[in-house]
Amino acid sequence: MKTLIFIIVLLFTAALVAFYAMENPGYVLISRAPWSIEMTLTVFIPLLVLGFFLFYLFLFIIVRLWRIPRDVGRWRDKRQLNKARASLIEGLTNLAEGNWVEAETQLLAGMRHGDTPLLNYLGAAMACEGLGNNEKRDEYLALAHKNAPQHDLAIGMTQAYLQHQAHQLEQSLATLNELRAEAPKHRQVLKLLAQVHLELRDWTGLINLIPDLRQDYALGSKEIDEMELQAHRELLKLSIPSGRPGVLEKAWNAVPKTLRRHPSMIVIYARQLIQQNEMAQAESVLRAAIEDNWDPVLVELYGQAQGSNPADQLETAEAWLTSHRDDPKLQLTLARLAIRNKEDNKARGYYETCLSQHGPVDAYRELGNLLEKLGEKDKALNYYRRGLELYASERLATPARGQASSANRFRAAR
Repeated sequence: MKTLIFIIVLLFTAALVAFYAMENPGYVLISRAPWSIEMTLTVFIPLLVLGFFLFYLFLFIIVRLWRIPRDVGRWRDKRQLNKARASLIEGLTNLAEGNWVEAETQLLAGMRHGDTPLLNYLGAAMACEGLGNNEKRDEYLALAHKNAPQHDLAIGMTQAYLQHQAHQLEQSLATLNELRAEAPKHRQVLKLLAQVHLELRDWTGLINLIPDLRQDYALGSKEIDEMELQAHRELLKLSIPSGRPGVLEKAWNAVPKTLRRHPSMIVIYARQLIQQNEMAQAESVLRAAIEDNWDPVLVELYGQAQGSNPADQLETAEAWLTSHRDDPKLQLTLARLAIRNKEDNKARGYYETCLSQHGPVDAYRELGNLLEKLGEKDKALNYYRRGLELYASERLATPARGQASSANRFRAAR
């Protein structure tokens, strides 16, 4: 619509000018002795416009001829840049597809004339990692540092990740510690650092990292809680080989109070107390933990902790029947405590109830021992047999050698 209006206005203006020129054509005289040129103004103006156009065209051609070398250089650079970008895209595509050799070739091909050497070098390093060529990988990372020092964090993260992928955990840890000094709150640095500590079983380092993981939300709360629990659990286990109560107590006191109430921590602590014959302390710890938070594993351990007052211990465990009568581990514990109190008939009833509730296989062996003691050898043999069958069924997926060793352990326990 605008174009149509413009054309109409232009034609109208041209018509007015033409009518005016016909009435008053004007006169132009150009004199230069011995020559002179005469013409009307209506002819002179078009000639002047044409001359100006020809002069402008001449100057334009001259300038374009002058700029040909520069324009050709720019065209060549642009063409090379486009080819380099195409090679980069092709290289990254091959990298994503796992075509390591093709990826390295394409990324190197576009490196000379490309404008993203950082991406080329990092991609080539990843391709070399895929090929298992760690030396060449490190060369490309060094070149990336040299060509793009302002992106040290990105290069360092890539280096740490590739070292982790190559199971070079110590090198990855060193790289991550350097990055952490530069960017202490970087979530990905903290996340990978936690993973490396975990795989190195560096429990002390992992525990020291926990506050930063929480503060900077590097991982979910549940995942951090699991890591913290595992680290303290493993550190507590490390104190066990010494066999000295003082070492165990020191390790236990180092555990945060919130974790000391966790069943898996109490299981490790109580088992070691039982092994060190600290029965009274083990019984006290287990009783408090069970009453605070019911756990079948703790209940079973309670039956192994031989407190100073077996009758009181049995009475305590029997009180738990009110709310946990269907727990086979409780029935097994009651049977063991009843035997300690020399109440064989009561123990037999608890064993039988335990087995009717699909209790642990140890109950078959222990009931068999009790029946042998009571003179019922045939019934004892029957329970031994059923126990061996249960051992076999539980280990169907294990090699025959493992099944045989399990059966031997069962026989040895008799």
